[in-house]
Amino acid sequence: MTLSGPKKVSITDIAVNTLWACIAWFLGSIIILLIVFSTSKFIDIAGTFQRANLAWGTTNPMFPFVLSLVTFVATLITSMVSTKLLTMTDGEKYKSQWEIYGQIWIFSIILYLCFTPIYIYTGLLNYENILVVFIAHVLLFTFGSALIVELLNNYRYVLIGLYGNFIALCAASSITLVLFYSMSTGQAKLIIMLVIIPLVLTIMSMIKWLFEFLYYSYYRLTNLDGLGDIFYRIEQEEKEALREEQQKNSI
Repeated sequence: MTLSGPKKVSITDIAVNTLWACIAWFLGSIIILLIVFSTSKFIDIAGTFQRANLAWGTTNPMFPFVLSLVTFVATLITSMVSTKLLTMTDGEKYKSQWEIYGQIWIFSIILYLCFTPIYIYTGLLNYENILVVFIAHVLLFTFGSALIVELLNNYRYVLIGLYGNFIALCAASSITLVLFYSMSTGQAKLIIMLVIIPLVLTIMSMIKWLFEFLYYSYYRLTNLDGLGDIFYRIEQEEKEALREEQQKNSI
Protein backbone atom coordinates (compact mmCIF):
# COMPACT_ATOMS: atom_id res chain seq x y z
CA MET A 1 0.00 0.00 0.00
CA THR A 2 1.35 3.46 -0.96
CA LEU A 3 0.94 6.09 1.70
CA SER A 4 0.19 9.66 0.69
CA GLY A 5 2.30 11.35 3.34
CA PRO A 6 1.40 14.38 5.47
CA LYS A 7 -1.14 16.91 4.28
CA LYS A 8 0.30 19.86 2.38
CA VAL A 9 0.77 22.94 4.53
CA SER A 10 1.64 26.31 3.01
CA ILE A 11 2.56 29.72 4.38
CA THR A 12 -0.99 30.79 3.52
CA ASP A 13 -2.37 27.98 5.72
CA ILE A 14 -0.24 29.22 8.63
CA ALA A 15 -1.46 32.79 8.18
CA VAL A 16 -5.15 31.88 7.76
CA ASN A 17 -5.31 29.50 10.71
CA THR A 18 -3.38 31.90 12.94
CA LEU A 19 -5.83 34.65 12.00
CA TRP A 20 -8.83 32.43 12.81
CA ALA A 21 -7.27 31.54 16.17
CA CYS A 22 -6.73 35.22 16.96
CA ILE A 23 -10.34 36.06 16.05
CA ALA A 24 -11.80 33.16 18.04
CA TRP A 25 -9.86 33.94 21.18
CA PHE A 26 -10.36 37.68 20.84
CA LEU A 27 -14.02 36.78 21.23
CA GLY A 28 -12.99 34.98 24.43
CA SER A 29 -11.61 38.22 25.81
CA ILE A 30 -14.82 40.02 24.90
CA ILE A 31 -16.81 37.31 26.70
CA ILE A 32 -14.67 37.80 29.82
CA LEU A 33 -15.17 41.56 29.59
CA LEU A 34 -18.95 41.16 29.25
CA ILE A 35 -19.07 38.80 32.23
CA VAL A 36 -16.98 41.20 34.31
CA PHE A 37 -19.36 44.08 33.59
CA SER A 38 -22.54 42.03 33.90
CA THR A 39 -21.54 40.64 37.31
CA SER A 40 -20.04 43.87 38.67
CA LYS A 41 -23.13 44.50 40.82
CA PHE A 42 -22.57 41.22 42.61
CA ILE A 43 -18.80 40.70 42.43
CA ASP A 44 -16.51 43.53 41.33
CA ILE A 45 -13.64 41.59 39.75
CA ALA A 46 -11.53 44.61 38.87
CA GLY A 47 -12.21 46.19 42.25
CA THR A 48 -11.32 42.98 44.04
CA PHE A 49 -7.90 42.93 42.41
CA GLN A 50 -7.39 46.59 43.22
CA ARG A 51 -8.28 46.17 46.89
CA ALA A 52 -6.02 43.13 47.16
CA ASN A 53 -3.22 45.08 45.51
CA LEU A 54 -3.58 47.99 47.93
CA ALA A 55 -4.07 45.61 50.89
CA TRP A 56 -7.18 47.34 52.15
CA GLY A 57 -10.87 46.63 52.25
CA THR A 58 -12.64 43.32 52.24
CA THR A 59 -12.68 40.86 49.36
CA ASN A 60 -15.53 38.63 48.34
CA PRO A 61 -14.83 34.97 49.27
CA MET A 62 -16.82 33.88 46.20
CA PHE A 63 -14.40 35.69 43.88
CA PRO A 64 -11.99 32.76 43.19
CA PHE A 65 -14.93 30.49 42.37
CA VAL A 66 -16.42 33.11 40.03
CA LEU A 67 -13.06 33.62 38.29
CA SER A 68 -12.75 29.87 37.65
CA LEU A 69 -16.29 29.83 36.24
CA VAL A 70 -15.56 32.82 34.00
CA THR A 71 -12.47 31.05 32.65
CA PHE A 72 -14.46 27.86 32.06
CA VAL A 73 -17.19 29.65 30.08
CA ALA A 74 -14.82 31.84 28.04
CA THR A 75 -12.40 29.07 27.06
CA LEU A 76 -15.19 26.63 26.22
CA ILE A 77 -17.11 29.02 23.97
CA THR A 78 -14.03 30.28 22.16
CA SER A 79 -12.76 26.74 21.65
CA MET A 80 -16.10 25.86 20.03
CA VAL A 81 -15.78 28.91 17.77
CA SER A 82 -12.20 27.97 16.89
CA THR A 83 -13.26 24.40 16.03
CA LYS A 84 -16.10 25.69 13.85
CA LEU A 85 -13.67 27.92 11.96
CA LEU A 86 -11.32 24.96 11.43
CA THR A 87 -14.14 22.85 9.94
CA MET A 88 -15.09 25.76 7.68
CA THR A 89 -11.55 26.34 6.37
CA ASP A 90 -10.41 22.69 6.18
CA GLY A 91 -13.48 20.48 6.18
CA GLU A 92 -11.57 17.64 4.51
CA LYS A 93 -9.24 17.26 7.50
CA TYR A 94 -11.54 18.29 10.37
CA LYS A 95 -14.65 16.19 9.79
CA SER A 96 -15.64 15.03 13.28
CA GLN A 97 -17.18 18.33 14.37
CA TRP A 98 -19.76 17.02 16.84
CA GLU A 99 -17.37 14.46 18.31
CA ILE A 100 -14.87 17.28 18.89
CA TYR A 101 -17.52 19.41 20.61
CA GLY A 102 -18.50 16.54 22.90
CA GLN A 103 -14.95 15.66 23.92
CA ILE A 104 -13.99 19.30 24.47
CA TRP A 105 -17.05 19.67 26.72
CA ILE A 106 -15.93 16.67 28.78
CA PHE A 107 -12.32 17.87 28.94
CA SER A 108 -13.32 21.42 29.92
CA ILE A 109 -15.57 20.15 32.74
CA ILE A 110 -12.83 17.86 34.10
CA LEU A 111 -10.29 20.70 33.95
CA TYR A 112 -12.74 23.09 35.61
CA LEU A 113 -13.38 20.66 38.47
CA CYS A 114 -9.64 20.16 38.94
CA PHE A 115 -8.76 23.87 38.85
CA THR A 116 -11.60 25.29 40.96
CA PRO A 117 -10.08 24.10 44.29
CA ILE A 118 -6.76 25.62 43.21
CA TYR A 119 -8.46 28.95 42.46
CA ILE A 120 -10.18 28.91 45.85
CA TYR A 121 -7.07 27.87 47.79
CA THR A 122 -4.88 30.45 46.04
CA GLY A 123 -7.50 33.17 46.46
CA LEU A 124 -7.78 32.53 50.19
CA LEU A 125 -4.01 32.76 50.58
CA ASN A 126 -2.95 35.56 48.25
CA TYR A 127 -4.65 37.30 45.31
CA GLU A 128 -1.22 38.18 43.93
CA ASN A 129 -0.91 34.67 42.47
CA ILE A 130 -4.47 33.89 41.42
CA LEU A 131 -3.91 35.06 37.84
CA VAL A 132 -1.00 32.62 37.56
CA VAL A 133 -3.63 29.91 38.14
CA PHE A 134 -5.77 31.58 35.47
CA ILE A 135 -2.85 31.51 33.02
CA ALA A 136 -2.18 27.83 33.76
CA HIS A 137 -5.88 27.03 33.27
CA VAL A 138 -5.99 28.73 29.86
CA LEU A 139 -2.72 27.16 28.70
CA LEU A 140 -3.66 23.62 29.71
CA PHE A 141 -7.13 23.94 28.21
CA THR A 142 -5.71 25.23 24.93
CA PHE A 143 -3.09 22.47 24.81
CA GLY A 144 -5.56 19.72 25.71
CA SER A 145 -8.32 20.83 23.35
CA ALA A 146 -5.81 21.11 20.49
CA LEU A 147 -4.69 17.52 21.13
CA ILE A 148 -8.32 16.35 21.15
CA VAL A 149 -8.85 17.94 17.74
CA GLU A 150 -5.76 16.19 16.36
CA LEU A 151 -6.64 12.81 17.88
CA LEU A 152 -10.14 12.80 16.43
CA ASN A 153 -9.22 14.07 12.97
CA ASN A 154 -5.59 13.32 12.27
CA TYR A 155 -4.61 10.35 14.44
CA ARG A 156 -1.97 9.07 12.03
CA TYR A 157 -0.06 12.34 12.46
CA VAL A 158 -1.05 12.97 16.06
CA LEU A 159 2.65 13.09 17.03
CA ILE A 160 3.06 16.15 14.83
CA GLY A 161 0.21 17.77 16.75
CA LEU A 162 1.67 16.62 20.08
CA TYR A 163 5.17 17.94 19.39
CA GLY A 164 3.95 21.11 17.70
CA ASN A 165 1.49 21.94 20.47
CA PHE A 166 4.03 21.15 23.20
CA ILE A 167 6.59 23.50 21.64
CA ALA A 168 3.84 26.10 21.29
CA LEU A 169 2.81 25.57 24.92
CA CYS A 170 6.37 26.20 26.14
CA ALA A 171 6.74 29.31 23.98
CA ALA A 172 3.34 30.71 24.97
CA SER A 173 4.02 30.02 28.66
CA SER A 174 7.35 31.84 28.52
CA ILE A 175 5.94 34.85 26.69
CA THR A 176 2.87 35.24 28.89
CA LEU A 177 4.78 34.84 32.15
CA VAL A 178 7.40 37.37 31.01
CA LEU A 179 4.58 39.74 30.06
CA PHE A 180 2.82 39.17 33.37
CA TYR A 181 5.84 39.74 35.62
CA SER A 182 7.28 42.62 33.58
CA MET A 183 4.22 44.76 34.31
CA SER A 184 3.46 46.50 37.54
CA THR A 185 1.08 44.53 39.74
CA GLY A 186 -1.95 46.70 39.08
CA GLN A 187 -1.45 46.82 35.32
CA ALA A 188 -0.96 43.07 35.07
CA LYS A 189 -4.13 42.28 36.98
CA LEU A 190 -6.27 44.49 34.75
CA ILE A 191 -4.65 43.83 31.36
CA ILE A 192 -3.80 40.14 31.54
CA MET A 193 -7.51 39.16 31.66
CA LEU A 194 -8.07 40.78 28.25
CA VAL A 195 -4.73 39.96 26.60
CA ILE A 196 -3.83 36.44 27.68
CA ILE A 197 -6.51 34.43 25.84
CA PRO A 198 -6.04 35.79 22.27
CA LEU A 199 -2.28 36.02 22.78
CA VAL A 200 -1.91 32.42 23.95
CA LEU A 201 -3.96 30.72 21.25
CA THR A 202 -2.59 32.92 18.48
CA ILE A 203 0.98 32.04 19.44
CA MET A 204 0.18 28.36 19.92
CA SER A 205 -1.71 28.13 16.63
CA MET A 206 1.06 29.86 14.68
CA ILE A 207 3.82 27.65 16.12
CA LYS A 208 1.77 24.47 15.70
CA TRP A 209 1.06 25.18 12.02
CA LEU A 210 4.67 26.26 11.49
CA PHE A 211 5.80 22.91 12.90
CA GLU A 212 3.47 21.09 10.47
CA PHE A 213 4.82 23.21 7.61
CA LEU A 214 8.41 22.33 8.52
CA TYR A 215 7.56 18.62 8.74
CA TYR A 216 5.82 18.73 5.36
CA SER A 217 8.84 20.51 3.87
CA TYR A 218 11.12 17.84 5.36
CA TYR A 219 8.92 15.13 3.80
CA ARG A 220 9.06 16.83 0.40
CA LEU A 221 12.85 17.03 0.52
CA THR A 222 13.60 13.55 1.87
CA ASN A 223 10.47 11.52 1.05
CA LEU A 224 10.70 10.21 4.62
CA ASP A 225 7.59 10.11 6.82
CA GLY A 226 8.78 8.75 10.16
CA LEU A 227 5.93 10.12 12.30
CA GLY A 228 3.17 8.96 9.97
CA ASP A 229 4.76 5.55 9.41
CA ILE A 230 4.80 4.86 13.17
CA PHE A 231 1.01 4.78 13.45
CA TYR A 232 0.61 3.00 10.13
CA ARG A 233 2.86 0.20 11.37
CA ILE A 234 0.96 0.04 14.66
CA GLU A 235 -2.34 -0.16 12.78
CA GLN A 236 -1.03 -2.96 10.54
CA GLU A 237 0.34 -4.89 13.54
CA GLU A 238 -3.03 -4.62 15.34
CA LYS A 239 -4.86 -5.86 12.24
CA GLU A 240 -2.46 -8.79 11.93
CA ALA A 241 -2.82 -9.65 15.63
CA LEU A 242 -6.62 -9.51 15.33
CA ARG A 243 -6.54 -11.73 12.24
CA GLU A 244 -4.37 -14.31 14.03
CA GLU A 245 -6.68 -14.25 17.06
CA GLN A 246 -9.73 -14.82 14.86
CA GLN A 247 -8.00 -17.73 13.15
CA LYS A 248 -7.17 -19.33 16.51
CA ASN A 249 -10.76 -18.94 17.71
CA SER A 250 -12.14 -20.48 14.54
CA ILE A 251 -10.15 -23.70 15.01
